[in-house]
Amino acid sequence: MMNLSLAQLSIRGDGGASARAIGGAVVLVAATLLALRPRATAHSFAWIFVAGAAYSILALGAAWRGPGGDGLQAALVQLVSVLLAGALGAAVRSRSQDASDSPSSSLALVGRALAWLTLVGLPPTVGFHGKILVYRALLAARWEELTVLAMAGSAIALLPALWAIRSPGPAVVRGPRALVTVALIVSILVLGLHPEAVLSLTRQLAALLP
Repeated sequence: MMNLSLAQLSIRGDGGASARAIGGAVVLVAATLLALRPRATAHSFAWIFVAGAAYSILALGAAWRGPGGDGLQAALVQLVSVLLAGALGAAVRSRSQDASDSPSSSLALVGRALAWLTLVGLPPTVGFHGKILVYRALLAARWEELTVLAMAGSAIALLPALWAIRSPGPAVVRGPRALVTVALIVSILVLGLHPEAVLSLTRQLAALLP
């Protein structure tokens, strides 16, 4: 599915919307394929982070094509989820080979798993709502091919996510990093289980933007 050529996407609409959509599709495909390297957890996370940002670009293209839709809100929610996941991934990244089975190690494992789930777009994370909104925005813009491509990208991203979650645990999280990790985990879960807050905020932001 990821081998779908840009010529087959049949992107319709004005030039600005098409340029954004094509740019987002190129980044999405390239970053997802570059992430498919087993045993390179940090490398894969970085590329899936880039792919996650590409979903926001796709949603912006949909917003440009149909200003009456929810493309701008979808781009904002997706961007929030990607930034939270990136911050959490950075907070629990491996810095040593400490294999301690302390609660801090468990916190790091939970944080790493949740960061990946957010980027992939699975519940109960805010990333799930971001991806759903992006799919809806693409469908509203009548870009069915891009919707399929975006869904395929999420499905393929499960592979590096599974490799990462099954790899050796990250370093023990202590002190301020532990507090930051807990705050990010709580934020991702609260916004995932109760998305009204982020949906309301991004709706207001979208209304303020031109």
